[in-house]
Amino acid sequence: MGDGRPALVVLVADANPRRGSALSETLRGDSSLRVLTVPAEMALIDAVQLHTPDVVLVDMARADRDALDSIRALSQPAQERPIALFVDEDDAALMETAFDTGICSYNVVETPPRDVKPLLRAAIALYSRFRRTREELSEAQRILAERKLIDQAKRCFMKNEKTSETQTHRWLQRRAMQTSRRIAAVAEEYLAAQKKDDLS
Repeated sequence: MGDGRPALVVLVADANPRRGSALSETLRGDSSLRVLTVPAEMALIDAVQLHTPDVVLVDMARADRDALDSIRALSQPAQERPIALFVDEDDAALMETAFDTGICSYNVVETPPRDVKPLLRAAIALYSRFRRTREELSEAQRILAERKLIDQAKRCFMKNEKTSETQTHRWLQRRAMQTSRRIAAVAEEYLAAQKKDDLS
């Protein structure tokens, strides 16, 4: 590529082999794209596992839920990829379903434009933003869950050992350092031990 960036690996999926082949040939005219196609006998998810593309371009005459089910399989973390969908007919309900399956770019055009790079890069950018937001949310939820666990362990320890919150926190910190674990792991272990004692 002229700008020094590696070629964008695009996997083209189309249920119509002739249509998919024509689109792929058009895209191959752009040297900044490395275009691959999904063989007729191969499932989309298998092709993604094999080629690990930067983006998947799905082109279909009219999206339907059966076709979207194959795309939904790509929502698994190991196979997840940005997906740009091109359809001939607009359908608001199916558009909502498409976004629910993980599609980043929904485009209603009879024929994808010759220069689809802006649309593909937009799909990748949206995918990156969604994934970053999801990871941030997951991290916030993890931190909140750990805090609740630590607070619960503290209350239990203070009650059992008749200690202050400061003393309890120091005990958890010291135990975490001694065992090279997070305070949350120590708190979880302590609560599990207390539960076991209560049942015995």
